[in-house]
Amino acid sequence: MSAGSANELAPLTLDSACITELQQALERVETGRGVLVRLADLMGGAVGQAAMLGMRTLGLAPTLQAKLQATAEAAIRRAFDLAVVGMDRPHDVSAEASAGGTWRDPALKAAVTVSGAVGGFTGLPGLVADVGFTTMAIMREIARIARENGEDLSTEASRVACLEVFALRAFPFGAKKGPAEESELGYFSARAMLRGRPVVMLVSEVATHYGLGLSRKFALQMMPVAGALCGASLNAAFLSHYRAVAQAHFTIRRLEREYGPEVRRTAADLKAHAASQAREA
Repeated sequence: MSAGSANELAPLTLDSACITELQQALERVETGRGVLVRLADLMGGAVGQAAMLGMRTLGLAPTLQAKLQATAEAAIRRAFDLAVVGMDRPHDVSAEASAGGTWRDPALKAAVTVSGAVGGFTGLPGLVADVGFTTMAIMREIARIARENGEDLSTEASRVACLEVFALRAFPFGAKKGPAEESELGYFSARAMLRGRPVVMLVSEVATHYGLGLSRKFALQMMPVAGALCGASLNAAFLSHYRAVAQAHFTIRRLEREYGPEVRRTAADLKAHAASQAREA
């Protein structure tokens, strides 16, 4: 979309198919985030209702919060180390996608849902096991999506990009003060903030926000019956969210390998065009 000056080489421009891909990828970011926003509202309402009923057990002791934080960090670190095992070699990803796509999605969703429900019934020991399993399942899914989009998982850069999918959740995509800050460009800004951070810092960043989610989840799981429902719903929502963000993240990275900075410029043009149409409507 940029013509370039007379004495500069004009950058490659995205063709219509790639622009459609980019637009769909950016929409996935907001769709996945919307799942979490709706679930957060639901959880917040449940916590508030429990407080009105006088259920003071929802206040977690600092030692327990620290334990949940440590659980989150250990789960993410282990998942980061193990999720790419067997995926760092050349593979026919088109064959894999066609062969496994029909059963993988419902099977994985069922597995993390059951894990969340069991964790909800069994308290802290069950939560620890649930977090380990679900985090690994999500990270493995992120790695699969990365490989399908041409990432070489034998490289540190691609493995860090998988971790970034978790880290991106720590930054706000939506804007409250104007179109320039909204989800598409917020995504690029979040990536810029993550660029160059050591893996150890990324793991810690992710674990901090992941641990906060676990604290709320565990608080709700202390409520009879609601615990299993909350655990199951949260796991399913997290899986949907991280799949959406991973699909967007690695689609955009694939386009960037071909078109470079023009991808972000095109995203800005798409956002400006959408804002213009909204004003005219």
